[in-house]
Amino acid sequence: MRHIVLVLTLLVVGTLGYQMRYRVLNSLFGNSFIRSLAVRSFFNLPFVRDRLMKQVFR
Repeated sequence: MRHIVLVLTLLVVGTLGYQMRYRVLNSLFGNSFIRSLAVRSFFNLPFVRDRLMKQVFR
């Protein structure tokens, strides 16, 4: 019984999270500190940085 309740809870939370994903992302990236942290971490990935630099400096 406890296992079924856990699975149903995860299913409901996952469904709501999927439906509200853009609202959550917009509220997170509305904060300038979190936005700059996300951009900084994204550019620390070597393949992303290399690919973008190739496109910028053609």
